[in-house]
Amino acid sequence: MNVTVQTQAVLLLTAWFSKPGKNDPRPLTPKEWGRFARWLKDNELAPEALITNNDPLRLLNGWSDRSITPERIVCLLQRAGALGFVLEKWQRAGLWVVTRSDVDYPSRLKKRLKFDSPPILFGCGNRQLLDRGGIAVIGSRDATEADLAFTTRLGGEIALDGRSVISGGARGVDETAMLAALGKEGTVVGILADSLLRSATSAKYRNGLMAKNLLLISPFSPEAGFDVGNAMARNKYIYCLADAAVVVATGKDKGGTWTGAVENLKQGWVPLWVKPHPDAQSGNAALMERGACSLPEGILEIGNLITPNQLTALPQTNPLNTSIPFNSAQADIPKPAPYLVSVAGDRAGAESPGLESRTPAEGSTEAIQADSLSLYDMFLVKLAVSTRTEPMTPEVLTKRLEVNKAQLNDWLKRALADGKVTKLNKPVRYQTAEAGQCSLAL
Repeated sequence: MNVTVQTQAVLLLTAWFSKPGKNDPRPLTPKEWGRFARWLKDNELAPEALITNNDPLRLLNGWSDRSITPERIVCLLQRAGALGFVLEKWQRAGLWVVTRSDVDYPSRLKKRLKFDSPPILFGCGNRQLLDRGGIAVIGSRDATEADLAFTTRLGGEIALDGRSVISGGARGVDETAMLAALGKEGTVVGILADSLLRSATSAKYRNGLMAKNLLLISPFSPEAGFDVGNAMARNKYIYCLADAAVVVATGKDKGGTWTGAVENLKQGWVPLWVKPHPDAQSGNAALMERGACSLPEGILEIGNLITPNQLTALPQTNPLNTSIPFNSAQADIPKPAPYLVSVAGDRAGAESPGLESRTPAEGSTEAIQADSLSLYDMFLVKLAVSTRTEPMTPEVLTKRLEVNKAQLNDWLKRALADGKVTKLNKPVRYQTAEAGQCSLAL
């Protein structure tokens, strides 16, 4: 495996090469690497300088961090022999490595996670699928037969619609969705929490890899075994690489599926849809109470999963077979009018929302489709619309923005921390903090 000197440095600092011994230095976590990488950038140092310079301690003069000591960094850099051995082994298995500074590192992860995005991604398969997006399909390892049958239909229909299935590769819903899409010759991205090396040589994935329809990636060592912490940490990457997500089955208040879905609702990365469940005490029902959208009855257009807030259910089967009947009854839900956000300057203008009266011209380079924004971004824009002239109480905002109280509180706390809104007391009211240069056309 031919890797650059910079990639070697990042691997030495952030990756495990074998099962750790008692006194082995612990590689930097994504958060730790984020802090250290910022310091390197601020001091105009490239990571590779730490292994090309004979005195890395001298380069680290001025670095101070409670958990990342200069001695720990030097110990990690001294693993060059072990790195060379594993690189040869991974290359024989067809694996490759991409770092956060590489041009083909997924921009979705950088945009949504910023410095918390993983410094290294190990992969096998078609790397052109890294930043293509798709529909995340997520669910319990112990799903019912009915849920797995639903997942098989859903995975196949996503493939027929020309979109990738994105999932975690775990037994149950994840694996079923991935194999269903591959069975329809669709594309699949699997974000694995463990055993990438073993999965890359597995018979069940061989045809998909050979046909370039499959990408398997992991932010963890290709030889890492199962670890609950890694499985939990991996969930955010599934959501952040997708355009929308569907939870088929989840327990309530426990498990990786539940934790990942709640985190996505809080952060507003992508629209979250949930398969309806007859039990009002189920995890699926609890997610809907927290703000997830219920998949409608009737026939669903897969592309509309990406549209926030509403979904179109068609009264009859699509002749192109690109829609799927989810339940026996049919609903007639009006399709929402498309809307555009125009931003002057920064493309991520919803980070400082305000409103102008003008509407962006059709085809204007300023026009940004709303599905390029996260749900949190859209919340900020709508909040700016609602509170432009006067502050509003949480009760009024709940009705005006059509979100539940728990979701509103989560986003308001985040917006306060980000400096996007101001909070007034007696009574408690909120108002957008500043008027940016964006306009919303409904």
